[in-house]
Amino acid sequence: MRVLILKLSLFLGICLAIVTFVLKNYGGNVDYFYEKFTTPKTKSMIIGDSRAFQGIQPAVMNSYFQGKGYDTPVLNYSFTIAQAMIGPLYNESIFKKLDTSGDNGIFVISVTPEMLTSHRDYNDEIGQFREEGQPPHNMEFVTMNPNYEYLIKNLSFFHFKALFRGNSKVHKDGWLEEANLPTDEKMFLEWKKHQIDLFLSDTKGAKLSKIRIQSLGELIERLDTHGTVFLVRMPIGEEFLDYENTNFPNFNSIIDSIAEIKHISYFDFNRYKKKYKTYDGHHIDKFAGAEFTKVLCDSIYSNLQK
Repeated sequence: MRVLILKLSLFLGICLAIVTFVLKNYGGNVDYFYEKFTTPKTKSMIIGDSRAFQGIQPAVMNSYFQGKGYDTPVLNYSFTIAQAMIGPLYNESIFKKLDTSGDNGIFVISVTPEMLTSHRDYNDEIGQFREEGQPPHNMEFVTMNPNYEYLIKNLSFFHFKALFRGNSKVHKDGWLEEANLPTDEKMFLEWKKHQIDLFLSDTKGAKLSKIRIQSLGELIERLDTHGTVFLVRMPIGEEFLDYENTNFPNFNSIIDSIAEIKHISYFDFNRYKKKYKTYDGHHIDKFAGAEFTKVLCDSIYSNLQK
């Protein structure tokens, strides 16, 4: 029995060592969210769904604002639409990750209509949120490296085969670098159709949620005590934008109103002539993302100087 216990302990120890090695060195390759829970708390943050996750690059922001007196580095704390619904749960996680000792941070909140919707199968007004039980909302420890809590609670999010494909990587600053881009126009159109179909299916019967809109206002107020908050609507393809505006015609007026009431700036980059290349109709690719982030920084800095 003693020998069996020793062998079992040795086996478990080897397994733990292998897992730890993979998490420490390749966590960003095998899981889209893991790295966000292994870094220290931050004083500046990007908040949003997959558009911001891929399209706003902290490295560009850090370089731009270095030496200008603002709290850096910036962390991209965006997720995908399944998790990044604005609401009490996301707000709570944001403040777990925020270093509240800062007072000169830069906070970019990327908003989309879908992030503020009440899903047909859930009732926000009685606290039913479809993002519940998913990361980051199920995480207590958000600065642990390696983070075994994440591994235990969110093992289903890991894709160990991705380690060998090398198609994508989440950097330590939270940015998702997607290298799997369409190789021709046919593939692009197929991916765009797929994304539009997903949007139409997911928003069928959905409506803008008073609870989520209220939570956005509360988030702005709390972040405002630690720096300057900016609302951003990221640039997307015209066809995708038409679907969003058709399904949620009041979205922009609501965000404009919130920005005015809270005395913050709202940048809707779809109002400008400048277009940015997407790889599926609404996600900016990594090359256009670097360019867009620089333009976003120009807009932020110009506003900060007023």
